[in-house]
Amino acid sequence: MNMPIAMTFQRTPTSFPNFMPLDPARTQFSHGPNSHPGSLPRVAVLHKGNVDNHHALRAELQERGYHFATNSDGELIAHLIDAIHPGNPLQAVQRALALLQGQSTFAVQFHDHPYRLITAQSGTAQTPCQLIDMRV
Repeated sequence: MNMPIAMTFQRTPTSFPNFMPLDPARTQFSHGPNSHPGSLPRVAVLHKGNVDNHHALRAELQERGYHFATNSDGELIAHLIDAIHPGNPLQAVQRALALLQGQSTFAVQFHDHPYRLITAQSGTAQTPCQLIDMRV
């Protein structure tokens, strides 16, 4: 299943996220575990699709101190990627893909890598990730 994500980009380094989805209601963020109100998000995810094992993943993340503002799969993916972020954004997304069941397409941006956008698709025979460098 091919689910394209349409995005437009702002090329200013002053704010996070540096992208604005065409549908802002679909963008979900992770501020990290036990975060303070008003803290900057560490991971932003624009997601389309379904995560079939969301109950188990959500319970595990809640045990690790992550708080959920919504029941959306996009927020779940943002927290999951944040929880397993080993310092390498592409590797973090690849590891998260291995844990997801269902069909999803998403784009990820990290606060500490504002000019990199990673797109990924789960639920296919291959789970490709693409790293896009938005620097001019």
